[in-house]
Amino acid sequence: MTVSTSHASTTTTLGDDVVMLGGLISVVRTDSETTYRVTGSVDLSNSSTFSDVVSHDVEAGHSIVLDLSGVDFFGTAALSVVAGLDDRSVANGCRLTLVVGDAVTRVMGAARWEPTARVVR
Repeated sequence: MTVSTSHASTTTTLGDDVVMLGGLISVVRTDSETTYRVTGSVDLSNSSTFSDVVSHDVEAGHSIVLDLSGVDFFGTAALSVVAGLDDRSVANGCRLTLVVGDAVTRVMGAARWEPTARVVR
């Protein structure tokens, strides 16, 4: 198991998983897709880490499942990251699936944002 720490001790990497301030991103890779399971809070304090972790596979054109159903707080900075991922996934020919719960659904509704990605509740 690889353990590394960055961002002034606010982010810790355990193998592919990332413990960030206020949340956790668990990463599961298969031959056909990568699943990012996010729990906790995603807001301005950790949105850049969130973006850094999930952007690599989008840029490479891999299929991605972004499971946000375990997120209990989803800020507008997090929505900006996901909207950017949605745009880049289309541009790179990557299939993006968003699994959302109540916190994410509320913010998407308030912003009146309808992603191109497949959304699963």
